[in-house]
Amino acid sequence: MRLNRLFAVIAPVVLLLPLAAHADWPKGEREKYMAQCTEAATPQIGAAAAKSHCACGADAIKSYPAGDIQALMDNTANDALKQKALTKIASCKADPKAKK
Repeated sequence: MRLNRLFAVIAPVVLLLPLAAHADWPKGEREKYMAQCTEAATPQIGAAAAKSHCACGADAIKSYPAGDIQALMDNTANDALKQKALTKIASCKADPKAKK
């Protein structure tokens, strides 16, 4: 019986470990992404919409492994990874309330 209780407590923690390994951006890289993204997007869609769209894109790829995010930021990622990230980011919609 004690083993069942122990398993009930430990199992969820063990199942969440892979998520923790891919939980967030490497230190400083999200800020770098946001700066580059908003600078590029602002002339086309305005500052507020660019900030909203870029934040959505950053959230969309934050679950990627840190090495993949670093490769994307360093522009050393392979074409398949670039395309996967671009597709995920492109699915973000700019906030319709944001003004140009």
